[in-house]
Amino acid sequence: MTAPETIQRLRDIIAGQDRDALMLEVSQAHPADVAEGLSTLEPAEIAGFVEILGPRETLEIFEFIPFDVQSLTLKYLSRPSLAQLMNIMSPDDRADLMEEVDDDFQERLLSLLLKHERQNVLKLINYPEDSAGAHMTTDYAILRPDSDVQTALEQVRLQAATKETIYYIYVVDAARHLVGLVSLRDLIVSRRKSRVEDIMSKQVISVRADEDIEDVATLSSRYDFLAVPVVDAQERMLGIITFDDLYDIMADEATEDMYHLANLDTDEKVGSPLLRSVKLRVPWLLTALGSGLVAAYTVSLFAKTIHEVVALASLMTIVALLGGNAGNQSLVVVVRALALGEIKVAHDWRVLLKEAAVGLCNGLIVGLVIGAIAALWFGNPWLGLIMWLAIAGNLVIAGLFGSMVPILLRKLNLDPALGSSIFVTTATDVGGFLLFLGLATLVLPHLMGN
Repeated sequence: MTAPETIQRLRDIIAGQDRDALMLEVSQAHPADVAEGLSTLEPAEIAGFVEILGPRETLEIFEFIPFDVQSLTLKYLSRPSLAQLMNIMSPDDRADLMEEVDDDFQERLLSLLLKHERQNVLKLINYPEDSAGAHMTTDYAILRPDSDVQTALEQVRLQAATKETIYYIYVVDAARHLVGLVSLRDLIVSRRKSRVEDIMSKQVISVRADEDIEDVATLSSRYDFLAVPVVDAQERMLGIITFDDLYDIMADEATEDMYHLANLDTDEKVGSPLLRSVKLRVPWLLTALGSGLVAAYTVSLFAKTIHEVVALASLMTIVALLGGNAGNQSLVVVVRALALGEIKVAHDWRVLLKEAAVGLCNGLIVGLVIGAIAALWFGNPWLGLIMWLAIAGNLVIAGLFGSMVPILLRKLNLDPALGSSIFVTTATDVGGFLLFLGLATLVLPHLMGN
């Protein structure tokens, strides 16, 4: 629903406040597609859309709109529409939206919520941003273990309209301790007189509210969960994190890692203003400049050697280039493994050894090829030999630093992708130049033909 003519038609209908035409327009598309089209409009126009159809009719569409656009749209809604929309939103989406607005507007929104909804959202927004508690919803279906299946099905039917999902129903005791899990399928196929405690699964995997959300996403992916229950220290049920939210989190984390590996700030978008993009990129470029200066200083230490054998100037860039590429290969593999929980702390050394071994093998192969080319090109086998050894050594450095840097950052509780490429590039540039030019200095008489 993003074709220019469709967007213009939507804009015209909103301007004309034609409710019937607007209802017909949105009924022919999926809510996500409608939201994508609406997101291209001005916030005031989106607010007009909500006012015309009403908050209840537009809620499903509105929740597909990005939070930054939602937050701007809210300021154009009338007080009654704003109050109704905020009270019927799902708790987790409402909490995320609250964090997008400034403090003054947040206070205004809180004042519009019913007392229990206000208490709920305050609890959710007070959890750390990267914790399970911050991403959970409190709209989940529950049953008591002593209910029979017939009664349980009726209870689920009554809860379904207001719950995020009913595919999993959580079984709690009188104190809301999580004691089991039953699927909707199990309820449907079980005998009506059976008790819930007899058909429920007692081995329920849950997470604590303070657990890192990335670990929760890994857990969900490993066990193929549609939702993950969140409990407190006493195993009391607090909420659930649904798969759609976890999928968004995994997508955001993948995007964040991609940005960080490219030394970009995640706040930058393709539509960011020119000055903002410059402001976000300059710090990383200045950091890279520092790395370049270190490499340049390393080269300057061998100025005499390069002056004597000019061929070194053209070949040393190949050593650095191959080292940088190999380092980034190790870096991407290890960052991905850390994100998926494939690397255990006790086995860090195995990863380092493996990546160093991969670097050595690749270095010997690639170095032999370029070494032979260099020897034939400049008619000097000694030049080919130092090229071979330097590339083999630099790819070992690339493997070590490409795996060690992200693991070290993770141990320091930092994003393993954050600035890793700069550190790895510095190591391979400096290490490569030292190896290549250092070896050249040692065999300088042979290179000069003396």
